[in-house]
Amino acid sequence: MERTSQRSKVALIRLRIIVSMFGGIFFFLILGEFLNAVYNVKYDQAGYSLIQRIPLAFKPTVMGLFLIFSLVLHSMVMGTLQPLLRFLERGDNPDKARGAAINMPWMIILFQMIAWTTGTLVYYAMKGWQAESGIPLFFGLATKFATGFVSALYVTFAINLILKESKRELHITEMRNGERDLFSTYKDHFASISAVLFIVVYAAYIAFYYASGTKDLTLVPFLISAGPAFLVLIGVGILPIFLSKMEYRFQINSILKEMRDLTEGAIDLTQQIDIINFDELGRLSMYVNQNVIRYQAFSNSISQIVERLVTASMSLSTTSQENSSVSNQQAAAVAEVVSTMEDADRLGKTAAERAGEVDKKSVKTLDTVTLGAGLMENYLETMESIRKANDSTIEFIRSLNEDIKTIWDVVRMINSIATQVKIIAFNAELEASSAGAAGKNFEIVATEIRRLADNTVASTAEIRDKTTLIERAAKNLIESSENTTRAIQSGWDNSKKIQEAFHSVRESSEDASRSAQSINESIRMQTGGFEQILMTMKQIARSAADVAQSTGMITDTAHHLTEMVTEMRKLSQAQGGES
Repeated sequence: MERTSQRSKVALIRLRIIVSMFGGIFFFLILGEFLNAVYNVKYDQAGYSLIQRIPLAFKPTVMGLFLIFSLVLHSMVMGTLQPLLRFLERGDNPDKARGAAINMPWMIILFQMIAWTTGTLVYYAMKGWQAESGIPLFFGLATKFATGFVSALYVTFAINLILKESKRELHITEMRNGERDLFSTYKDHFASISAVLFIVVYAAYIAFYYASGTKDLTLVPFLISAGPAFLVLIGVGILPIFLSKMEYRFQINSILKEMRDLTEGAIDLTQQIDIINFDELGRLSMYVNQNVIRYQAFSNSISQIVERLVTASMSLSTTSQENSSVSNQQAAAVAEVVSTMEDADRLGKTAAERAGEVDKKSVKTLDTVTLGAGLMENYLETMESIRKANDSTIEFIRSLNEDIKTIWDVVRMINSIATQVKIIAFNAELEASSAGAAGKNFEIVATEIRRLADNTVASTAEIRDKTTLIERAAKNLIESSENTTRAIQSGWDNSKKIQEAFHSVRESSEDASRSAQSINESIRMQTGGFEQILMTMKQIARSAADVAQSTGMITDTAHHLTEMVTEMRKLSQAQGGES
């Protein structure tokens, strides 16, 4: 369904291009032929009326050339726009579609100027270089050249206006290197030049017509007679300028809308300006898009900052409320402290007595801790000796294990030799049996040798078993010794910590003894400064009340700050909520 809709849309675009192209070229052709017929000395001499001159604007030869050149131009334009139309219909090759319309204006202008000039020369050649209208070749070429130039610009601007929505569907938001459209950049100059050329050429032809006539007209009759023609020339000449401004206006409106939305804060930051033409306005649109992207990043940063401010203001409000509660509690607590200070005097005296006892106990504790620290040092030295002895035992067992491995190699070698001896003895028995009575004694010796080899194998097997037991026991002993080493190391570490703790306790005991002595002195001084403390506590009570009042003001300020930050968040969401 969507594909059918796109095909219908492309077909409508093709139809509008055909109508604007053929209609525009036909209009300017008939206008030029009509002006040539109205302002024509030969027709004046023949006495043709205006009605009789109208059919002369539709010469069959001119119409045939118009049809041929228009069909060729239509084919060239459609071929140039084919990537864009294919993209609208199928959605493929957007890169080719971007630049499809860049070369179209130059092609239309050059073709129109060449076609109209060539058509005029062909027409004059067919008529023996003497046109039926009697217009000289110079003015025939000049008027057709000017008319072709104006009609080419009209057709170009009309097609660009038809394609403006199609170009928007490409969603071009930036210009690439080499995508500058020189025609779109200087189209106002081309439109002005074509208007001036069209008006000047036809004004010169009309002046030539009146100069070649038999009537001697003064300025006022000349203006009355030629005025309507000049008005038509001016109106038709500025038509491309008007269309150029319309094309500009379409891109400018997009920029103005984006800037207005950005100013009013109603911009959708996900939408950007679609570049229609690769000219100054296209570059301006690209810069606006880049600024919108930067604004989006700025808006996101502001939103994050506002969120942090919301969290901070709420935290400040909560903290200020808690501080207010604490301040009130402190004010009440200060009053209690004042009454408690009276009890502090009695407690101070009792504390002096207890401080003396603490001093005595601190000295005793210090002696005990010093003794314990010495014992721990002796214990650490003993643990270090045990650890070294255990390490030596592990090294000895590991060496024994290596010797056992050597015994294994010897056992394997003896076992291998015994096996080979058994094989040799068995072969000797076979040889002695085959020798008969002469080999009887040798057979007995060989049998004894084989029996001895069997005993050797049995012995090596028993040695292997015993060696295996010894090796396993050595491994178990190594593992046990290593566990013992770890236990010793752990005990040593713990003992080290205990020693450090003894040193710390000793230092604390020394400090406690000194503190107990200073406490007595401090308690004696306490009574003298007690009244000053009471006065200070009263001042503190008044200050606590002031702090509670200030904290209440901070709470109100935090509440207002929270409201302000909430408004900022709403504003931030309004600015970048759609980003």
